[in-house]
Amino acid sequence: MNTRSIHFRLILWYSGLIALVSLALGAYTYHGVEVRLYAEMQQTLTRRAQQIADNILAKTPPESPQEIAAHIRALYSPEANNRFIRILRGDHSVLYVSGRPKDGMFDPSRLPLPADAHLQATRLEPLASRSRLFIVVVPVTALGHDYLIEMGTPTDGPDVALHGLIVTLLFGLPMAVLAVSAGGFLLMRRALKPVEDIRATAEQITRGNLSHRLPVSPSGDALEHLSVTLNRMLDRLEDAYEQATRFSADASHELRTPLTIMRGELESIIREAGVPAPLRERIGSVLEETERLSRITESLFAISRLDAGEAKIQHQKFDLAALAQGTAEQMLLLAEEKQIRLSIQAQQPVFIDGDAARIKQIVVNLLDNAIKYAPGGGAVWLKVSAAQHMALLEVGDNGAGIPAEVLPHVFERFFRADKARSRDFAGAGLGLAIVRSICLAHGGSVDIRSGGEGKGTVCRVELPLANGQEQKS
Repeated sequence: MNTRSIHFRLILWYSGLIALVSLALGAYTYHGVEVRLYAEMQQTLTRRAQQIADNILAKTPPESPQEIAAHIRALYSPEANNRFIRILRGDHSVLYVSGRPKDGMFDPSRLPLPADAHLQATRLEPLASRSRLFIVVVPVTALGHDYLIEMGTPTDGPDVALHGLIVTLLFGLPMAVLAVSAGGFLLMRRALKPVEDIRATAEQITRGNLSHRLPVSPSGDALEHLSVTLNRMLDRLEDAYEQATRFSADASHELRTPLTIMRGELESIIREAGVPAPLRERIGSVLEETERLSRITESLFAISRLDAGEAKIQHQKFDLAALAQGTAEQMLLLAEEKQIRLSIQAQQPVFIDGDAARIKQIVVNLLDNAIKYAPGGGAVWLKVSAAQHMALLEVGDNGAGIPAEVLPHVFERFFRADKARSRDFAGAGLGLAIVRSICLAHGGSVDIRSGGEGKGTVCRVELPLANGQEQKS
């Protein structure tokens, strides 16, 4: 999981908040139960102390401690019930103290006397067996005498209940936090699904389908407003792109006629008799530049029409391997002029649907670039194969290579990698732009890889296979 994603951070904050709330709720519950249990013990012991005062001390003079002890043993049996009872006179002397309980948990004679003989209080005395003795001190008056009655009982019952509550909280709260976090994860995914839909749709929008729009969730919240705003931005981008494409196409179209006229006039002048040789050379130079401008204009016009989807693509099924091999063989003479070894690996048929003339233009442009920039005596290779429902056309050379920082720009119009390519070669920097436009028009893609300067370049074209084409690796 991506720990930097908003999804993960929301779940983390949500789970942390739930854990803190659960911890606070568990502590509050534990404290509340503990207070309630000890309050009930205090009420019970206080009521029994008052009963001793009303039923025994109020009817028996303090001069008869044996009679008081007999009544207490008969009514409460503190030794048998593991209870502690002690009665102090007003001078803090002991009138009665219960005996050692049957389980021997504590010795009443060793328990300290209360610090204040006039205030009702409670205290906990630790016992030897990890238990505690809860004692309530109740001051009373009977027959004109002041007494201090101490009633005590072990805290085994409340401690067992509290221990069970702790176990329940320790196991129950984490399970509850996990369950709530899992539910929050599912709810978060569902809540963020519109965002994922927007992202997935935006990922699919390219310059070839700028008319597509992001889904708008009718939620009335920020997501709906975001989708509407982004769709309006896409409208503006589509209009701007169409205007730029239309301008390129229109400008290229308008330039074709005057350039044709200029070339015709220059050719007519250079053919006239009596034209001085220096003037003929100057006119020839201008004619070469005019022809270069004509090629640039035709390339721009072709790219604009391809990008706008206006160029007519003749879709027919043909063998890409045969087309590439035939085109490469036609360019062997160009490679031999530079003593470049051209190898072809296209023996197996690879059928695609498309415009054979346009695809041939891809092969010509890529091979022309590879031969042009490969060193004399170097090597250029062409390979056609099929894999993963795609036809693969690869053209490579062992030439100058392309720096890594230049690679992202090689398909831009009029771009020339001067640092990696020789300045001696003429070109407008439109060949690879045309290749990319043709690939996109056929539903394919093109990329270029290089190991760096002096390590050669490989251009890879992927085009969809024709229906029924067998995959090969």
